[in-house]
Amino acid sequence: LLAVATITLLTVAASATTAGACPAVCRCSGGRVYCNDRGLTAVPEGLPPGATTLFLQNNRIGDAGIPARLGRLPALRVLYLYANALEQLPAHLPPALRELHLQENNVRGLCRRALARAPLLERLHLDDNSVSAAGIEEDAFAENRRLRLLFLSRNHLSSVPAGLPPALEELRLDDNRIHTIPLRAFEGLPALRRLVLDGNLLANQRMADDTFSRLGNLSELSLGRNALAAPPANLPRARLRRLSLAANAISHVPAGALARMRALERLDLSDNNLTTLPRGLFDDLGSLSHLGLRNNPWFCGCNLAWLRDWLRRRAPPRLEVRGLLCQAPARLRGLPVGELRGEMDACESPAGGGAGGAGGGTVTGGAAAVSPAVVAASPGAAATPGLWVQAAPGGALRVRWPPAPPGASLRLSWLRPGGGAVTETLVRGERGEYVVRALQPRAPYRVCLAALEPPAAPPLCAQA
Repeated sequence: LLAVATITLLTVAASATTAGACPAVCRCSGGRVYCNDRGLTAVPEGLPPGATTLFLQNNRIGDAGIPARLGRLPALRVLYLYANALEQLPAHLPPALRELHLQENNVRGLCRRALARAPLLERLHLDDNSVSAAGIEEDAFAENRRLRLLFLSRNHLSSVPAGLPPALEELRLDDNRIHTIPLRAFEGLPALRRLVLDGNLLANQRMADDTFSRLGNLSELSLGRNALAAPPANLPRARLRRLSLAANAISHVPAGALARMRALERLDLSDNNLTTLPRGLFDDLGSLSHLGLRNNPWFCGCNLAWLRDWLRRRAPPRLEVRGLLCQAPARLRGLPVGELRGEMDACESPAGGGAGGAGGGTVTGGAAAVSPAVVAASPGAAATPGLWVQAAPGGALRVRWPPAPPGASLRLSWLRPGGGAVTETLVRGERGEYVVRALQPRAPYRVCLAALEPPAAPPLCAQA
């Protein structure tokens, strides 16, 4: 009996040694170690080597409190370090780590050396930090080929980080200071399904036309609370299910902006400056179940009568429409559009003229050739010899130029003389063509094209 008891005690002791003792300040259960909310300034000693999840959130741990021994926990897969006092990524990450929570710290940058220690990382949470675009090394994610979720909400980013990992499925960049999306910013992200850019400083003229076009698997795109005057061009269509454009400055939607979006289920255009919408805008949206139209200055005249009829006869059967209330003319203010009858047949115009950029009408004037001025080309490239502008169907202007060398970027701008601010967009020089839509009917426009390099190059301009 004594021999059996001795063997049992030795077995238990050996098992305890293998599992490792639990630090006195923590609580251990299975592979989980709970050291959170303890007022710690450093990672405690004596962590069991078999730990798989380590909770260190809500402490006062700074950069100096992350010891090298943390990187020697071979089984650790999930690490919670949010709400601490870190100013940089931990330098000693465990090699098997899959999930890292660093929210609510003061992390300022991301370096390749630190992230390379966790090549199996799949989820990185960096919300509510101080990460800036300058603080992210260009190849910071080069070793993180498995990273699927990257959360950078509420940081100090001014542009989209470069070199994002190709396996990325969800990217959150909301509530930053992003005002520019560089060309090809989202190239090489075939798996991206959810992209959140709410609460930034984005405007149409600071995004290239093909910014989102290559995201063929994107199912959710959120661009609320920006400075967009119209939906971005060339949105992904095949699999997009949710699109939020709420709380921008959108005053017009081009007629084909939502064409072929047959998978779209939720569309939010609330809190914009829309008075009307182009006929047939929703014709392809057979899967639509939620349409947000709140807080727009809807003008209930004949230009919007098509939408009333569509809601009655052709809308998807389970569609929920929110906020489609008349704001003008005064006699119809506050009335739901879907309940109106003959009251919308009158073709009155909103105060100030026009129909809020419905995208209809025709721009007068034929093709316009440019003056002999030439846009200077980048070193080694041929000069651009001409610019042609001509009317196109649907009240648009077709702008053409001789194709530039691959990779060249041009700034295209257009202005209605005496009619407001210049609208700009970046285009690829090799395209050789661009169609400007949603223009004021029967109005003249001045169109200019300029090379971005050298910056002093004079633009080519034409009027039509």
